Amino acid sequence: MVVLALLSAGCAGDGATEQHAGLVEVRARADAVIRDTRAEMAALRAKMAATRIATAKKEAEFQELKRQIPQLLQENAEARKAEAQLRQTKVEQQQALDAKEADLTTLRRERDQLQQAKLELQTQAVQLPPLQQALADAKATEAAVQGRVKELESSVASLTGELRKMTVELEQMRQGVAASQRKAAAKPGKPAAAKRPLPPAKGEAASDRAPSPALKPPSRLISAPANQDHPGHHIVEPGDTLGALAHQYGVTVEELKTENKLQSDVIRVGQLLLIPADESPTLQLSP
Repeated sequence: MVVLALLSAGCAGDGATEQHAGLVEVRARADAVIRDTRAEMAALRAKMAATRIATAKKEAEFQELKRQIPQLLQENAEARKAEAQLRQTKVEQQQALDAKEADLTTLRRERDQLQQAKLELQTQAVQLPPLQQALADAKATEAAVQGRVKELESSVASLTGELRKMTVELEQMRQGVAASQRKAAAKPGKPAAAKRPLPPAKGEAASDRAPSPALKPPSRLISAPANQDHPGHHIVEPGDTLGALAHQYGVTVEELKTENKLQSDVIRVGQLLLIPADESPTLQLSP
């Protein structure tokens, strides 16, 4: 009996020891889980704090951008107004330049007519002494016209320089406005209304077109009357061909090509062509 009791007590003691060891192991695992959970909670708190700080900064930046929007809109409106004024001034300068070019063309045509008249008077001066006085008058008129032509050339050059300067200023202003818009668009939280692009200027939109006749070199604007009685020069206009010009002036295509040293039948608008003369010019004097 005593032996059975001792054996029973020994078995009970072993079971209690194993149960205690299991509880210790479970408690250790629970402590490890609690420590890991606390570490994760601390990390989450730190992340939440950083997120709150970042949110506060973004909110401050958003408020700053919101405050700058009216100023940017005002600057954009002022830039557009200044651009409109520059465009208007450019149009006025272009109109003035066109008027000067027209005057210059007229004066040069008159100068060519006077030069032709002077040549005719020189050929008649040997046989007609009274024509010498008319030749002197023609020389005086020619000098006056040449002086006026030089004045107009200087004025045209000045207007051309001012027009180019205004075009450069307009382009610089547009680039400044575009840079301000890109700078504002690069910041986060900016409303889409402030990102509207600036419309292109008229000068930029027409950059691929052919140059205006008003800006052609003055040499292409010179013309002289040419007809079958007094052949001389002809400025090529749209639709002109060598065949049509030869028929108009009573010459052949080969004569036109030889006179102007042309290698082919191709001619350009604005090109100055020499018209072969069939007979010497004569001067008709009124009694």
